[in-house]
Amino acid sequence: MASFDGLDRMNALLSALGNPEADFRVIHIAGTNGKGSTAVMTASILEEAGFTVGLYTSPHLENECERVQIWDGTHHLIDQERFDELKSTAMKAAENATVFEIYTAAAYMYFDEVKPDYVVLETGLGGRLDSTNTIEKPLVSVITQVGLDHTAELGNTIFRIAHEKAGIIKPGVPVVSQTPDLNVKNVFRRTASERGCEFIDVSAVLDMYRDLNLSMKGEHQIRNAATAAEAIRAAGIEVSDEAVRIGLANACLPGRFEILNEETACSEEPFFIIDGAHNPDAIEALVHAVAAFTRKHRIKRIYVIFGCMKDKNYTRMIQLLTANMRGCTYATAAVNYGRAEDPERLGEVFASCGRSCIVCESAAEAYEISKDGKYGCVLVTGSIYLAGELRSLYLQDHKPL
Repeated sequence: MASFDGLDRMNALLSALGNPEADFRVIHIAGTNGKGSTAVMTASILEEAGFTVGLYTSPHLENECERVQIWDGTHHLIDQERFDELKSTAMKAAENATVFEIYTAAAYMYFDEVKPDYVVLETGLGGRLDSTNTIEKPLVSVITQVGLDHTAELGNTIFRIAHEKAGIIKPGVPVVSQTPDLNVKNVFRRTASERGCEFIDVSAVLDMYRDLNLSMKGEHQIRNAATAAEAIRAAGIEVSDEAVRIGLANACLPGRFEILNEETACSEEPFFIIDGAHNPDAIEALVHAVAAFTRKHRIKRIYVIFGCMKDKNYTRMIQLLTANMRGCTYATAAVNYGRAEDPERLGEVFASCGRSCIVCESAAEAYEISKDGKYGCVLVTGSIYLAGELRSLYLQDHKPL
């Protein structure tokens, strides 16, 4: 998570470490939804074009090493032992640093060692005061979808949140925006103009990307794909149309409409889908993706496992899940995380929406119910942490003999 004590502490930490980030060529990505997918798509295109890429994302799904990756044809995560060493170095340099500041500093030190051609950097939370906003002059600033999330830290209106996201815009650095919201777009356009930046509106060129073959499912991923490609071009990086096409076709982000058994699902085993959608906008996009998927595969019964953090607008999320999906059995599950909402409370919200709900004390209990053979599809959503728990349970249960 980002720090909201300002950037002085993070800048002091990086100075103590010798400013390992000083020479990075960075594509900096902020947004409420879609920034992780856009980051992976960007890295995949660059990799296909023959570049080595350092990728920094958050949060992680199952393993903290997922946050720091090198894409050079191998997609390898930072080694846990080396990550621990770098985090320890950062902690010694600034004893009062936040966890996210330590992660970010460790990532910077690692990329300084490996020296990738480019670094794709995803913000943790917000933009203006995010720990990654210590990059003084990225090649391009990218802002994906903006919605009402993390309102306690970022503000309780879309305008305040948009202004926080716009904080990554640097003087003279091109800005790529994908938001279709005219009011939010105007915030970014005005900020870009004030800081002497070229403004690229992805909505204006979106139709150019509609025929792409994407491995990541959902209409919203077309917008993320277009954003990634336009960001690379705005950064002045030369890549071929073929690299864009193949890079986007290969791009995949675990936990985002990830079908864990797409090749083996059959009448005896339901499709098992995990998606870390954790706010109303993300749930709305997910509902559309699920509807298209279930129509294509003629799926009639869906088992939905839902868990969520206390600070999320889960009432609206549940309303969207229950109003726009048919043939569903719902279950709530406790998430193994400190901010998780009580599944009993979530069950009450499902009941208020006129839907019965199975309340489970753990992700494991909810998972066991999915095995009873009644369903054509299992969908896990509401939290990236729940998605990670269920992903681990499923893959452990389906390890090759």
